[in-house]
Order: sequence, then structure tokens, then C-alpha cells
Amino acid sequence: MNRKNYILACSLMVAGLVSLNSCNENLDINISKELESNYFGNEYRITQGIGAAYAEITNIYGADLAKQSKHGFWLLPADDITSDGTGNSLETFSGLNGGNGSVVAMWTTLYKVISRCNFMLEKLDGTSLDAVYKTPGLKDANKAEMLFIRSWCNFKLWDNWRKAPLQDVRITSVADANLPPSKDFELLDNAIASLEEAAPLAYESWDSQNSGRITRDACYGLLVKLYVTRACYNSKNATDYEKAITAYGKISSTRIAAFISVPYGNSFDYRTENNPESLFEFQASIQPGGQDNAWLDNDFGGDVGQTAAFYHYGDAHWANYSSGIFGPTQKLMDAFDPEDPRKSETFKGDNVENYGWSYWWINPYWGKFGNNQLVKYTNGDRGKELDPMWQIGSNNNPRLLRLADVKLCVAEAYLETGNASAALAQVNDVRERARNSVSPASEAPAALTSLSMADIMKERMLELAGEDGHRWSDLKRWHAAGYINLSQWTATDFGFPADYDSNLFKFEVPKNLLFPIPTTELDRNPLMAASGQNPGY
Repeated sequence: MNRKNYILACSLMVAGLVSLNSCNENLDINISKELESNYFGNEYRITQGIGAAYAEITNIYGADLAKQSKHGFWLLPADDITSDGTGNSLETFSGLNGGNGSVVAMWTTLYKVISRCNFMLEKLDGTSLDAVYKTPGLKDANKAEMLFIRSWCNFKLWDNWRKAPLQDVRITSVADANLPPSKDFELLDNAIASLEEAAPLAYESWDSQNSGRITRDACYGLLVKLYVTRACYNSKNATDYEKAITAYGKISSTRIAAFISVPYGNSFDYRTENNPESLFEFQASIQPGGQDNAWLDNDFGGDVGQTAAFYHYGDAHWANYSSGIFGPTQKLMDAFDPEDPRKSETFKGDNVENYGWSYWWINPYWGKFGNNQLVKYTNGDRGKELDPMWQIGSNNNPRLLRLADVKLCVAEAYLETGNASAALAQVNDVRERARNSVSPASEAPAALTSLSMADIMKERMLELAGEDGHRWSDLKRWHAAGYINLSQWTATDFGFPADYDSNLFKFEVPKNLLFPIPTTELDRNPLMAASGQNPGY
């Protein structure tokens, strides 16, 4: 969202939720704050409400230094990224329990986003705001935005916990707040159904003042991903694969055609954010005054708190005390062809750029991960846009859904439905874009002449390394589909070095295929408590 001013909208969620009634005129007082019933008097006010759902996503990708960063939650439980030192329970699974700070915070934040979406969906239901809307199609587009973001959250809840409560309406009383655990595919099915509803309502594009908002292509792109995921967990269901192919066919031809012309590095650069290859980004920004407060989340209100993204988990900045320090595993580094341009856009060694130590937090010889550092969002000049006070927050948008991800997902669907040539074309598109990302073009990665599921799995590892929502989700669904057997994976398979203390690694199947339910949820919700903790915890 251009200039990302939606952060101020957070305050409206608590405005006017209680109305005053009186039978005594002596008790009548002038209302000092606007009520919910009359707040949405124009399109700008509605946009504030819509923006509040986007804004809460900051608390997933921001620094959050006063609490515990959530970055390890989505970076560590896989084989592409590892942590500095030993004993991180999100990576080793040893000691992982429902009191883990990142687990609790991620669960809580996802439900905050969902609550904001449901608040606005209630307002958009019916005809009460029809007279307020002046822009053709905007009401439907707003509804599509809220359905998409809620679907994205519900997928994360299903993928990580499975039996999280399905909250698909606004909660207005304490009595309604205790929801039962979802069952089986309920959350995933709801996410898919909501996207099917959202896609026809969404705008094909937004103007330059609203870049980054949800489009029709984003809806269809996420549908591809979710249908392929459901197929993997449902005995490689052919109908779901066909639906994924159908959804892919509805993505605009202009976007598909533009994919090849977007250099790989542009997908992670603040100067080329919201480009045709990107379908959904968190719209990071730095406070207008230049002083993000990385110790406060953005629920605090006003011009304090954070709206920026955080990437210092991959370098030597002191602010990584909350997240820990993460870097590429040897397994990931060995997987790349040395000439693949994506390699130097994902991690770098002693050739990492720090501009004569003006980037003091980037030490080319820091001795970690074989002197390698994650650079996807910080490579060279794209690491410069930081808040001037503390140099913690970045306005470089985390890319949450990219066309390359969708193309590799639909390649799986094509392969499983017997159309190997169409699957091969999708994977070769991704590889062609990669080698043409430098000038002159690289010879690697070369076009494939045949394709197996193993090829797709490796391509996803290389293309999407270190990005949120991919590697651990992929490994789990491929295990469910029978492509791999995680129960046989050792610490080495997860990317730990050979001399790693094996006593620290406690991965178990099926236990660790899901995270533990937060203890706070079990304590507060008797229906969840009655269903018990996720198995094994």
C-alpha cells in the first residue's frame, strides 16, 4: 500500500464498541469519541478499517525487540536455514512446548489479523455502507481483501497447528469467544472457499497510490498453493490438482508474460517492490519521523511502535538478540550450482558488501556459517533503507507470495495429472528467469529436458530458500504425499553439521509435524482444553 499510512487505522478497532443508554436525562453526556455505528461515513474511513488488517501483519515481520521475534518460527524448522549456536527449540525440536514465546506470539497475531478481517467483513455485509461507497467495485474489492488475508491466516493456522479454532465471524461477547478446535481439513477448506469467493470480487489491479493491495491474481495464486497442499494431504487427490490448474489459468496473461523479465534480485528489492512477479507483500515502511520504536508493536497506537520489517537476524547487528542469528545450512549452500545467479542473491561469504564498514553490522569475516550471511533482502544497496535512528527497521517489503512459488506448485499439479510437458515448462520458466537475472546471462541453471518430482522439490528449495511459508510447509506436505519420509530424517538431513551434538536433536514424527497448542489458549478456552494438547507434547 503506497506510503503505508494504514497503521493509524489500528485505533478504530476499539472505538465505540460500547454504546451508552440512559433513562435519566441527567446522565446524558456529550460523546467524546466516535462510535462504531457512525464511524464509517466515507470511503477513507472504510479504507482505514481495511488497512488495520494489513497493519497487524507488522507484528509477524517486525523486530518486536521487547518480546520474542517470530522469525525463528518460520525460518528454523527445516533444512535450508540454521541458527548460530545450539539448543534453539524451534530448530532442534528439543524442549519445544506450548509456552514457547514465538509459538504463542504467532498464534496470537494470526488471530488478531483474523479478528480485524471479520470486523470489516461484518461491516461490508448487507447494504448499510452502500450509500457511502462512491467508487465502482470498491466494496467488493474490500471484501476480497479481507477474505484473502483471513484465508492466508487460516492456512497458517491449519498448516502449523491443525486444530486451531475456526473464527469466521466477528466475536462480540465473551460467551462467543470460546470456540471449539477445528477438525481435519476444516480450516484449509474454509481458506479455499473464501478465496474462491474473493477472486471474482477483487480488483484486477490498483492505482499507484494503492499498490500492494490484494488483487484477483493474488487470490488465484494462493488458491493454486492451497489446492496443491490439500491434494498432498488427501492421497494426491486428482480433483484438487485439477482445481489448482484451473486457478492458475485464471491468473492474468500479462502477469505470466512479465515474469521472465523480472530479475530474481528485483523480487527482494525495495526499489522494485510490488512488481509483476510478486502477488502478496507485507507493505513495510519507516515512520515518517524516521524513528521506528522497534521495542513496541504497532498495537500501541499513534506515531510510535514499528511499521518496518526486520532482517538483522542474518547479520551481526546487536538487535538480533531477540531473534537469534540465522544463516544458510551447508546443505543449502551445497545444493546450488556455483554459477546459479540465485546463489549470490540468497547468501554471500567474504564478498558480502558493507561499503567500507559503513554497514558496521555486516562483517565479511564473522566466522559463522562458513563466513556466509543471508542477503536476500539486504544484498548491496537494498540493505540501505533502514530507520536513521537505530538502523533496525527496513522498509523493504517481505515477499509472501510470488509467482515463482505458484508456478512450481502448479508444476506439481501438472506432473501428478499426467501432463509432464506442462510441468516441465513451468519449472524451466523459473530456471530461465534465474539465469537471465544477470548480464550476460548465466549458463546455469540450464533448462531441464525431463522432470521428476525430485527436480521440483529441489527447485523449490533453491528458488524459495529462507522465505516465509515455504520450506517447512513443503517438507511436511511432501511427507504426507509419500514423496519423502521425514521419520527417517536425521540431523544431517535437516542441515546440521556432522559434528553437531545429536543429543540436542529431538525431531519425532508425527509429533513435530505440528507445533504445540499455546498453553495460554488451553488455559483460557475450555473447549480447546477438553480436546487436549497436540499429540506428543
